[in-house]
Amino acid sequence: MSGGASDNVLSLTTDELKEKIAEEVGRAIEVSLPRFVERMQNTLLSTMEERIGELREDLTSDRGKAKEKKGCSYNKFMACKPPIFNGEVDPIACQRWISDIEGVFERTHCDESDFVAYGTGQLRGQAKDWWDNLRNERGVEAIRAMTWEDFKAPFLKHHSPKAVIKIKEEFMQLRQKGETVDKITGMFMDKLKFCDDLVKTEEQKIYYYHTMLRAEYREFMTPSHYESLTDIINAAREREIELKRQVERGERRALDENPSPAKKPKVAESSKKGSAKGGSPSCKTCGRTHKGECYFKNKPCVACGKIGHGVANCPDKVTVCYKCYQPGHKKSECPELVGKKESADSRDETPKAKARSFQITAAEAKMEPDVVTVT
Repeated sequence: MSGGASDNVLSLTTDELKEKIAEEVGRAIEVSLPRFVERMQNTLLSTMEERIGELREDLTSDRGKAKEKKGCSYNKFMACKPPIFNGEVDPIACQRWISDIEGVFERTHCDESDFVAYGTGQLRGQAKDWWDNLRNERGVEAIRAMTWEDFKAPFLKHHSPKAVIKIKEEFMQLRQKGETVDKITGMFMDKLKFCDDLVKTEEQKIYYYHTMLRAEYREFMTPSHYESLTDIINAAREREIELKRQVERGERRALDENPSPAKKPKVAESSKKGSAKGGSPSCKTCGRTHKGECYFKNKPCVACGKIGHGVANCPDKVTVCYKCYQPGHKKSECPELVGKKESADSRDETPKAKARSFQITAAEAKMEPDVVTVT
């Protein structure tokens, strides 16, 4: 029997043997596959959980580092195109560069520890030479510990020489002549930067600005009515617009943009020449003395728009008071001024003292040592 079984096994062909092995291996795989898949799933899940945990830790640490890191990077700072300083020995240009680059520091939320490093990176030419020399003198450690205020002190001292004293004098003597409000305000602000020791409060700024303006502005602006320098500057601009409107309406003469003490009005000169020579009479159209046909003959009047006369001879021209700006009377006839003048005159009148007389008898006169009698 055993011999017959062995003969059957030996009688199997190679193909049949391979098929038999494949069937056995398939049965084994079918039995072990679920456990293998389960084991692989557990391994993958545990690996993924570990990796996710590591990523969370890295993200948390990165956020912590980001919070600890203040300010901005140098690339972000340069993206704002900070100004360059070439070393001009000009107090105004120097102060303007300081102001501009501090504005970049503020916009980029730059950390104070980076002010000196970022700011000095914008120095060129003679300014760069000065900084390199200062850095060699003080050493690397001192430069790293330098604050922005420590940098500005020697920087302003070197690039703002004694001309600052002259600027202060110019600030005190600054007066508006023919300049516009914007132009004179720019001059005022440039010089104000060097007068911190003279102008310390907002009230002082308002006072100096008001003093600087022309009379046409000051008479309608009271310094105590403004809380900041910006308020009085805006008021001056509004007043400038109103003055231009009055000129356009013919209520006021245009301001001379380039006044000169030696320069006299052309109208006065022409009138003097005409009177000296006994020349032409005044023109009925424009009211001036000239020869030939009047230029304003075919021009419309600014006040009424009609042709044939100028503003000076306009029948519809309305007289406007320059004190209260009400039509119908001149400044010299203004009720406000007349009332004030009458009240002032009444106050100035002092009552006259009444005369008094004293009588004494002859006996009393003899008793008084201060009385002299004549016999």
